[in-house]
Amino acid sequence: MIKTFLNRNLLLGSKIQSVQIHLEADQKEYRLLEIKRSKNNLEITDRYVTNEVEGVIDRLSGNKPLLISIIGQGVLSKKVENEGNYQSKILFNADPDDFYWYEFREQDDVYVSVARKELIDKEISIFEEAKISVFDFSIGPFGLTAIKPLVENTMLCSKDSRLEFQNDNLITFSKNKENLIEEYAIGDEQISSVEILCFANVLQFLFPGDAIDADTQTLAVNREEFMYKKAFNALGACTLGFFLLSLLVSYMLLGHYQKAHHKLQVELGQQNVAYSKLVSLEKDKENKEAILKQSGLSDSNFLSFYIAAITKEIPSEVNLQLLNVFPTTSKIKPEQKIEFINNQIQIEGTVTSNTAFASWIKKLKAQPWVNNVEIIDFQRENRTNSFVIKLILKFDV
Repeated sequence: MIKTFLNRNLLLGSKIQSVQIHLEADQKEYRLLEIKRSKNNLEITDRYVTNEVEGVIDRLSGNKPLLISIIGQGVLSKKVENEGNYQSKILFNADPDDFYWYEFREQDDVYVSVARKELIDKEISIFEEAKISVFDFSIGPFGLTAIKPLVENTMLCSKDSRLEFQNDNLITFSKNKENLIEEYAIGDEQISSVEILCFANVLQFLFPGDAIDADTQTLAVNREEFMYKKAFNALGACTLGFFLLSLLVSYMLLGHYQKAHHKLQVELGQQNVAYSKLVSLEKDKENKEAILKQSGLSDSNFLSFYIAAITKEIPSEVNLQLLNVFPTTSKIKPEQKIEFINNQIQIEGTVTSNTAFASWIKKLKAQPWVNNVEIIDFQRENRTNSFVIKLILKFDV
């Protein structure tokens, strides 16, 4: 059941090619119908007729199954009684195994079409050499019986035969000597009698009837090979699609992770730079703290002693603008040791009374920790005097 489903639905495809070959003396006519099936609906998608086999081969596709109908010269059709050994009555002394048989059975009669195998095999081999898979073939006009349930006509014509029906039963057939051409409406399609056998073959292939008996095993190898080829191609396409999809997903993931990696690298670089700066600042802080500790200037009690002693006795007439305790010997530069003048204090300011200034200087000199007071600058500015003095301490701290 699964195999039948695969053959009829999945691997077979939606389009079937049907070629009618009419043999007449040294001339052949090839009539092609391409039929598309959708559920139970059949639609003719291509029509073509030619007398050159190359023309029809160029029109055919190796990826679609091909059905062949062979009629005309070389095909013998008979109506015989449905009884045993009727084949020998048709062929007389010929070997039945040398012929292909296509039979439509009624209760009392059998309608038989027969042709030599070498004739049929020759026609099939032409398509096989062109890498076109022949799925099945029919001989003679009796494949038309597959269409009878779809039309109300009591007579069906093909290119070279006429079949007459009564109560849907085939009662007789004859040659279409007048070349009568009729049109048949089947669903939405209008089909001519010269091509109707192509359509009938597709119906018989898709919906085989029990009344028709034919040698279907002859082309079984072709059908199996076609199915395996289609399965292999489908599997290959799925595998290739899966591989390409996996490759695309991998490429997208790779791009995503590369962007994430680059972002992390940038953040890590920024953190490394910040960490390096932090380490440098920590070292600089430690160095400065060591310098201050070594110089003793970090002792708040030590510095506040001099500041308090200087400002304690300062007169109201004196206005201090700068009090530089232990000035540096040079401009402070990064990563270099700071050198202080540990026995000097520099004072700048203004005074409104020379007497008060002199009295203050005298008091500073009297301090036990002051060795000397030097007046560096003393200038008159309007009603005030600006001054710069330097205290020389007795102890080199």
